[in-house]
Amino acid sequence: MNLKLKLKTLVLILAYIEYVSSFDSRNVVFTIVSQQEPYHASVAKRLKENIETQVWELEERQPKVHVTHEDFPIPGAWTIIPLLRPLVTKYNGSDVRWVVFVESHTAVRCKRLIDALAAADRHKDTMWIGYPLRDDEPTIIHHFTFYEELEEEGGFVYPNFASGFAMRIQLMEQLLDQIERGDRKLEADFSIDPAFELAQLIYGDKTNPGPLLTADPSFCVVSADNCATYPRQFDICGSPIPESSIYFAVKTWSGFHSTRAKVVKKTWGKHVTNIMFYSDKDDPSLPAEAVGVPNTKTGHCLKTVTILQRVVERVRDLPHVKWIFLADDDTILGVQRLCEVLSCYRGGDDVTILGERYGYGYGKRETASKGYDYVTGGGGAALSVAGAAALGACACADPAAPDDMTLGACARILRLPLTHSPLFHQARPREYAREAVARDRPATFHRHEPRDPLRVYVTWFQHHDLPANRNWKDEL
Repeated sequence: MNLKLKLKTLVLILAYIEYVSSFDSRNVVFTIVSQQEPYHASVAKRLKENIETQVWELEERQPKVHVTHEDFPIPGAWTIIPLLRPLVTKYNGSDVRWVVFVESHTAVRCKRLIDALAAADRHKDTMWIGYPLRDDEPTIIHHFTFYEELEEEGGFVYPNFASGFAMRIQLMEQLLDQIERGDRKLEADFSIDPAFELAQLIYGDKTNPGPLLTADPSFCVVSADNCATYPRQFDICGSPIPESSIYFAVKTWSGFHSTRAKVVKKTWGKHVTNIMFYSDKDDPSLPAEAVGVPNTKTGHCLKTVTILQRVVERVRDLPHVKWIFLADDDTILGVQRLCEVLSCYRGGDDVTILGERYGYGYGKRETASKGYDYVTGGGGAALSVAGAAALGACACADPAAPDDMTLGACARILRLPLTHSPLFHQARPREYAREAVARDRPATFHRHEPRDPLRVYVTWFQHHDLPANRNWKDEL
């Protein structure tokens, strides 16, 4: 090989080494997991503009930023799994090495994030990074799955979606291949906690384990100087709505009038103006009203639809009522916190259906196209009057059919948008990772603690409700 050819080869090698070792925004795709509801869409738009501004100031180039409800309007996109194929298809073979997933309320510091990704990129065994959450014990929201074989390694970990996380596009390709070969699949038909379920899908099992999430201190749960990302609090949009603009409809049964229903009256129920318990029997002491539907042990679909129809009819004579809150008799909520949350949404004649979102059918190829979202009943559903009227027209296949799933499937057919709020909770506080619950003031929980059903309310909500209640009484 002559000297000229050797020099040319050396230049090419050095150029390749520089390309591989360098890292900037060209190697990153930012994906904002968003919702089409106006408030959430506006927050996602502001985050996209903020990322674009930061990257331009850093590198004078336009970053690749996607807002999922606009760029990838795919059913179940919030579970991440349906986003893998379109992202890989779009960026496979390009300069992209990492895809960052953030929520619309995630704060992003692009310089620190790109530095964190550059550091991770140098470690070829590091396949995805984020803030690690872990379960202290098996929990119902994770189908009581517990990976004992990982205890010596610190336990099974999954990312805090609100802090954001990042995946190599190489991992996304591998995962898609495994799914298509049948080597990876979700065990359950339900999407409950998408972060846990994504980590579960990637890991597989001990016979064929995939990579666990790598903890990265740049992904934070509270803001600090070293943070590349952290969750922003869900602030109120102006003043809290008047408590009197909400009609609280509580589903109960005569066997619970003296237990669960009494807990409601001792806690959040004494801070509300408009409340009615709907049961199989009348009980003026609560007050409870019989709905004329036989009680069923599960599902309660016909009962729930009947309640919606009755409440919508009743609030026609209450023009100041803009919202209907549908609760179980073991739903625990903060009244003032709920009024703050609803300040960001449209009640009355606008169709709004708000609560904790679950999904059905998204995790399996054969059912993904028929999958749908639904608002879980236990955590409560905040419905605009128009939203309640629309759901009240839904039909039940059976009186004992699951009410929340039936309404979700009906909403999909009617093209009614469902909006997710992480402040509503289907389970008890201890079922969730402490960091995830503590980052914001929650609005609801569900299920009574066996030893003291008042404890959750006192711990999480009472301090906020009492000052509001005193002010309300003073104004009277």
